[in-house]
Amino acid sequence: MENTWLMANRIREIRKQKDVTLEDLSERTGISYTHLSRIEGGKRGLSLENVIRIARALSVEPTELTTDFNHEDLERAADLPAHTQPAETAGDVENLTIISGAGGGGLQAVEYREDGAPIDPAMSDGFWSFPESIKGGWRNLDRVKALPVVGDSMEPTLAKGSTVFIDTTHVYPNPEDIYACDYGDGLVIKRLKLVPRSDKIMVISDNRAQYGEPDELLREDVRVYGRVVAWFQWRG
Repeated sequence: MENTWLMANRIREIRKQKDVTLEDLSERTGISYTHLSRIEGGKRGLSLENVIRIARALSVEPTELTTDFNHEDLERAADLPAHTQPAETAGDVENLTIISGAGGGGLQAVEYREDGAPIDPAMSDGFWSFPESIKGGWRNLDRVKALPVVGDSMEPTLAKGSTVFIDTTHVYPNPEDIYACDYGDGLVIKRLKLVPRSDKIMVISDNRAQYGEPDELLREDVRVYGRVVAWFQWRG
């Protein structure tokens, strides 16, 4: 990646030229004040999603902030939804009832009304609530969704019956990690890894003994819904 300090200086200079405070930028992008401060301090790099959000908030082209991403990546991310203020809820993280397979696939997505509520109420059955000490460590909390997992393809990392928490702002599969995605069979939870200097992506099941070697697919054939940032499972 390019020099982090150069990127940090660009963002800070453009923000100040446009008379935008960090508080304003946080509100416009949905990125926490603390995280933005670390970015401008050169202590954190920029994900593709955050490049798009900051560029939109400052009314500049993403390439004015960083040259880390190629034209195809930027075009692919152009459909990222604009940040909106979350609807008032009874908890912190919405618990969706759609199935995300760690093996076979499940439903593809949940459609939402403009007020932030699911079009089909049966797709959601409540919210998870967390103490402030836990919430403080989560970025983009208002865009995190909880999903149940079936199947065993991600064992031993994710046991059958786990609930995964998906940051739906992180739709660019970098770094290598576990993501909610669809590559033709519906919503699944898989480990994704970009193949350097190519348009390929590896779709990996942690349970190699049962599911074999990773699939190598075209990046355009894999739709990413978000990154798994936490999970919960009962230990009986």
